[in-house]
Amino acid sequence: MTTQTAQPFTTFLSTRLSLDPKRQARAQEILRNGWVTIAHLDPTRIRAVVSGHYATEIDCANGKATCTCPDFTKRGGHYACKHLIALAQEGDKQFPAGASIPAPTPATGQAQTQTQDSGLDPHPDLPDFDAAAGSFRERVRTAIGHAIAGLADLVEACLLAGEIPFLIGPTGCGKTSAVRLVAVRNGWGFEEVAGSESFADADLLGLRTDHMEQPGVLARAFRRAREGAEVCLFLDEALRFNPRALDLLMRPLQATPISVAKAMGIPAEEPIRLVEAPLWGVEWAPAARVHMVLAANPWGSLPDPALIRRVWPLPVSLDDQVAALFDSPLSDAIRASWHGVSQGELPLPIEYQALTRARTPQDTAVLRAYLARLGVVDKAAAQGFRAVVEGIGVTL
Repeated sequence: MTTQTAQPFTTFLSTRLSLDPKRQARAQEILRNGWVTIAHLDPTRIRAVVSGHYATEIDCANGKATCTCPDFTKRGGHYACKHLIALAQEGDKQFPAGASIPAPTPATGQAQTQTQDSGLDPHPDLPDFDAAAGSFRERVRTAIGHAIAGLADLVEACLLAGEIPFLIGPTGCGKTSAVRLVAVRNGWGFEEVAGSESFADADLLGLRTDHMEQPGVLARAFRRAREGAEVCLFLDEALRFNPRALDLLMRPLQATPISVAKAMGIPAEEPIRLVEAPLWGVEWAPAARVHMVLAANPWGSLPDPALIRRVWPLPVSLDDQVAALFDSPLSDAIRASWHGVSQGELPLPIEYQALTRARTPQDTAVLRAYLARLGVVDKAAAQGFRAVVEGIGVTL
């Protein structure tokens, strides 16, 4: 078999594109989690799937470095995204300059032709069930991790574009995990609150009297941002907030211009997020330092149109690569539960966490546990879904 010599991909990337220190730090997070799957490698080119979703390539011979992620495409290809940086570092690690690389086998060449025709598979194959990589549960956890990482990529891209993501999806689909991952990747502070019908403005912003001061989640996040930190403010179960609390949240969802802030007596030199409540007063922070993210289940109260026009809705559903790990008809039942939620027929799906308890691809115990929980929430729905899964051939 012939061999060829590798090129320093990291050096090539740094000479072609600008490297931002924050993106380099995020690339290390990708490498630590093993999210780089190299699909093809030769002395001048690396192609890969990163985080289970984005196709990225470095072609030293033709002087090109590309990635399909929104961060790279929206910046006109002038800045290296974290996926490209991670790919270059992984390529140099596996094949340092001067190393010998086997020439592609016919099978590899065939796979490469398919990649060029249709684009990289956004979901690379996971290890076989009997492979040394681990047990079936580990395979499921890996697939779910890729799904959550992909969702985190979408949230991060939305924030980079100056939008406020509003994740809309059922319980257990990884919304909270994805938002926390974005904060960890970027080294941001994190403040979180889940909506409740009993919350008043004082519960969210805080309570201040002559003798005491009890800041709420908004006050804590805004103060940290004014002191120089970047903060991710996560408002979960956003549709559960009562009208008074929701009215309070409407204002900081849109940035207040510098001129308006100064007219209010606020010493702002950049657009700010502003919030005010009778029992606290005015609280503000630089808009660029408070990254707001909302999430909610797709049922319950209808979203206020005034809320929707201030955010960027991101529907969240089952990643089919997770369901595909299970044998039919169990995989069909899993998909049916998520489809039922999307159609408003079921209150909850077979969530990701429940799937990690499966011991084999045929383990219907996860389905029995789901029916038990569903029966507590909606007995009629549980009976109907049981009939559906038995009709498609699942033995309970």
